[in-house]
Amino acid sequence: MSIVVFWLEPGAGPAHQEFAANDLLGALKFSEARRREGKRHVSISTELPDSVGQGGVNSVEGGRLPDGHVYDYNKAHRGAGPQSTK
Repeated sequence: MSIVVFWLEPGAGPAHQEFAANDLLGALKFSEARRREGKRHVSISTELPDSVGQGGVNSVEGGRLPDGHVYDYNKAHRGAGPQSTK
């Protein structure tokens, strides 16, 4: 088990369903079905064996990620469209 779908059952509390690490599509379909049933707080949690390190960006130094790629995300421009190249 590496993927778990959690949701709340009215009057009964938390519930969950376990999925194998290679069954993300099954977990997503299951989650969607719970939401369509009206279940609340449906969420997916994973601990995939092929994942290494923490998810997301753990450091940016000099505008670059640890692997050397440029990191130029700027929250101030989010949703404002692409920047002009002029």
